[in-house]
Amino acid sequence: MDPYREYQDYVMASRLLIAHGLSREVLTLAQYARLRLWRMELAKRREWRALEGLDGRLRYGFWTNPLRLREFLKKAPASPYLASPAAFETLLFPEEKGRLCYPGQAGEYYLGFVRLPHLLMDPVAFEEALREQEERARALPLFLEAFHRVQGP
Repeated sequence: MDPYREYQDYVMASRLLIAHGLSREVLTLAQYARLRLWRMELAKRREWRALEGLDGRLRYGFWTNPLRLREFLKKAPASPYLASPAAFETLLFPEEKGRLCYPGQAGEYYLGFVRLPHLLMDPVAFEEALREQEERARALPLFLEAFHRVQGP
């Protein structure tokens, strides 16, 4: 996976969790990269307990692991951010929304993952949903402000 896409997914998961009072942290790109490298080291050492804790902090698999997503949905069953693509995109800054190809694009992408836990018992539908998500991922630009800031002299 593209490390920038992975970070963007992390940030969107973090913003969603913060909006529900389930977290208070959004790592910078540099902080995330350092922890991601540390995660790789823990995996090499087979330090599974430490790895599991770090995975939670990195939101690793938040969108793509239906069981993790199901956990979140139990904690926030009536999330207003999951009501529609436009509702989800209230988590974005105006500049970020402006980088999308069309309004609702990021919302469609992330809400597409929300259906995965409900499809676990239907392998054909689950695989089709994953293919749709791959198509959405290819079309979704890197929109985070962190990727577009111009550093001063």
